[in-house]
Amino acid sequence: MKKVKSMRRLVIQTQDVQALMAVSAGYARRILREIKKAVGKDKKKPVTIREFSEYMSLDYQEVLDEINGTYQKTSKAT
Repeated sequence: MKKVKSMRRLVIQTQDVQALMAVSAGYARRILREIKKAVGKDKKKPVTIREFSEYMSLDYQEVLDEINGTYQKTSKAT
């Protein structure tokens, strides 16, 4: 039997920006508009997680893992 990989999102949404950056929905939309303008995208085109990560100077893999719910904190309480 073949293992099926779970789907991982490639596009970031307003709610993701809100959760990652702890900002309001309006400010999250503004950030996404700024990214679209910076990369020369049409208003209707989505922003990828990689574009968001690069624009915000964040580690792509950490953002991807957080959005896809696979981010694990490595610090242990002693």
